[in-house]
Amino acid sequence: MLTTQFLLVNFHFVVSLLAALITLAIAWLYFDAWTGQKSFKQALPFLGFLFLSLSFVVQSVIVDQSLFETAFEGTAVAGALKIIFRFGGYLTLVAGQLITPLQQRPTRKWRFRSAALLSFLGLPVLELAPFLLAVLAMVTGLLYRRRAARGLERHLKPVSLGFFILGLAELLGVSIGFRDTANVALANLVAPFRPLWITERVILLIAIYIFGRWVWGYLLKRFETQLFMIFTTATLAIFLITTVAFSLASLANVRNSALESLRSDVGVIAYTVDSKKAEILADAQVVSQDPHVGAALPSANRSALATILTNNLLAKGLTTLTVVNRDAQVVIRAEDPEHFGESLSSDPLIQLALENRETSSVDTKEGTLAPVVTIRAAAPVLRNNQVIGAILISSDIDNAFVDGVKEATGLDASIYADNVRSATTFIAPDGKSRFTGIKEENETVKERVLAQGQTFEGSVDILSVPYFAVFSPLKSFDNNVVGMLFVGRPQTSILQTAARSIELTFSISAILLVLSGLPAYLISKYIAGQTV
Repeated sequence: MLTTQFLLVNFHFVVSLLAALITLAIAWLYFDAWTGQKSFKQALPFLGFLFLSLSFVVQSVIVDQSLFETAFEGTAVAGALKIIFRFGGYLTLVAGQLITPLQQRPTRKWRFRSAALLSFLGLPVLELAPFLLAVLAMVTGLLYRRRAARGLERHLKPVSLGFFILGLAELLGVSIGFRDTANVALANLVAPFRPLWITERVILLIAIYIFGRWVWGYLLKRFETQLFMIFTTATLAIFLITTVAFSLASLANVRNSALESLRSDVGVIAYTVDSKKAEILADAQVVSQDPHVGAALPSANRSALATILTNNLLAKGLTTLTVVNRDAQVVIRAEDPEHFGESLSSDPLIQLALENRETSSVDTKEGTLAPVVTIRAAAPVLRNNQVIGAILISSDIDNAFVDGVKEATGLDASIYADNVRSATTFIAPDGKSRFTGIKEENETVKERVLAQGQTFEGSVDILSVPYFAVFSPLKSFDNNVVGMLFVGRPQTSILQTAARSIELTFSISAILLVLSGLPAYLISKYIAGQTV
């Protein structure tokens, strides 16, 4: 999901710089006209479009902060500069249209009341900035429409239409003020990279197309202008290709590094589980080799066994400790001494132990709210080199286990019994309960890990939050998959570094693009002069 958002960030960068290029082209057109007359009235449209161009350059480097955990220091400054340049551009264009007389048709007169239209400027500009920008764009479009409809400059109709559409894009920018709403449907609609955000950029792209198509015909009339736009466009294309390629490469590199780190981390957890299996097996061996157990088992002396087993159960922090006789019947359970007599002959670990084979395994069992993953071990009890019974020990892998993993690594971790989360570091909003009992329904994860017994690594949504994650199979002693290990990090935390690099790249590219304008102008002027 965040990969798509990063692509949309690059789309925002490209669209904004295209808008900067087109408005710069229009500014150049007015600049060319100003060099012939050098009047204040001709300078205002040039300055207005130049300010708009600069505002779009600044807009291109603003990376939406919803992608990341911490805000970037330069974002607020860039946002303020964007508003200042945009206001300056619209107001300069409005002023230029108001003070420049119409080339009126003789049969019609029209008086424009600027004071009434601009009375909104007394409102708090900073608080109403997005709305005011939309109003100013519409006013600018209206003034160009007036000049085209009431006067003789009918060629300005596309410019008027472009500003109306640009005003619509500015109006959609007002949605940023509703992002903190408690209404879930509205919040999803106005959130970054959601429908309104994308629509705003698409509408801006339409306005760019209209402006670009209009200005293109005029740029072809002079050789110097053609050269300048060729150099500027080529420079922009190089910067765009380089910047987008670098940002995507950075994203891929960060993603691969994160997954490689998570692979190591899940390996550490798997090693911890294996160590726990070895520890439980060693505990079973210690109990099975206790001579007091060997002496009390043949006569089923539960009183003596209870004392020995209870001490071991408490000292080792075990979940269960069971003793069976040669016929696999339960002699005593340390955790429940009154419950005995049933047969465990169908238990594969007991079967192996009664065959004088020690083993440990990861298994699952039913729990109160969710299945439980448990580590079990069985060891034979020998007397005179003859198997007279077996010891069966188990220890549950609970929330304390995954909490220890998170404390040591900083990673969110979960243990799954089959595809059901049985232990996790994910804590509910009440700060106490855990998100256990939830099924992992990702078909790719289930197929690769549970069905094929292989490790899955990639992007998944955990509790509606995108994660880079690794799932590793948990296998029993006979190599059957009984569950999964999960480790992951929120994508926002991992992509923070890449985002800072991308924002810096955007900023440097925008600055270099602006600085390249003067050399492009001087070179164009020099080459054009050589042809005279």
